[in-house]
Amino acid sequence: MPQFSFIVPVYGVEAYLEKCVDSMLAQSYEDFEIILIDDESPDRCGQICDDYAARYPHKVRSLHQKNNGSGAARNYGIAQAQGEYLIFVDSDDYIAPDLLADLHEAIEKTPAELYIFGAEKEKDGKLIEHLDPQAPVGKPFTVRDCPALFFGVTAPWSRAYHRSLFAPENHISFPPKVWYQDIRVVTKIFVRAKSIVRLPKRYYHYIHREGSATVNKNAKRNVEILYAFEDILGWFREKGYWEEYRKELEFLTIHHVFLAASVRVLRIDPKHPLLKQFREYIEKEFPHFPNCPYLPELDSNKKLIFKLLLKKRYRSVLAIFKIKELLGK
Repeated sequence: MPQFSFIVPVYGVEAYLEKCVDSMLAQSYEDFEIILIDDESPDRCGQICDDYAARYPHKVRSLHQKNNGSGAARNYGIAQAQGEYLIFVDSDDYIAPDLLADLHEAIEKTPAELYIFGAEKEKDGKLIEHLDPQAPVGKPFTVRDCPALFFGVTAPWSRAYHRSLFAPENHISFPPKVWYQDIRVVTKIFVRAKSIVRLPKRYYHYIHREGSATVNKNAKRNVEILYAFEDILGWFREKGYWEEYRKELEFLTIHHVFLAASVRVLRIDPKHPLLKQFREYIEKEFPHFPNCPYLPELDSNKKLIFKLLLKKRYRSVLAIFKIKELLGK
């Protein structure tokens, strides 16, 4: 059995897939497998997956499913994985060649259920942002020790998960064919992990491109952020974590529902009824959200947007983003 399993959902990324797979095959530590799950991709991705499996039969497995979304593909990969640790990679991204070697060394030195590391965000071939976990390096901790971890990257990549975290009794899996699936899983994993270790370097290269939920122009589908938080908040209540993490969940809801989703919809249609729904949702779940103790953690721009949204000054919010576009920011 390999120590690591890369799980890669594949759909519509013909131009990126080979670089992604080659970066995994280039790992200096070789005790791993690659599971490629073709989600009935309309381009040549399925054939590319099969070609890699034929060329590297001891490293690469090519699986195929009827189109059901990346969440279902990840679940399929988890079920088929043989590795002790699972690493999710998006098929348009790539990883550094020393990731597994450094992970193996960390596991030998400091055993843990979850390992986290930094990422670099790229657009049009240029580095645009460093994405580093808000956590100490090297020393084991839990999310109770470091609740700011909730507020970092909510995508499942840039982490190595012990396979036991996805055991059936934990009731954690990726929902199929929905937006905002990742945050449903990552927030729960943080709570379930009994030990977390942060590696010091950035190993993951995230490619920002058109087509993701965060840049999609379909305003209606942003309602799915409410479905995601109904799932998250319900899970925390059911499992008995609500009171312990209430303030963190409040800030998470502010960030993803009241701020991010509102801005996405506002920029498409400033009169869309979802703007009212987002506000009503957060007022219902967190009636005192304007006094959330984590609000000072917002940067100055988000603090301004927060104040304008509270006052329903949507035109002012739009004006800010138009100025940013003119300045190329």
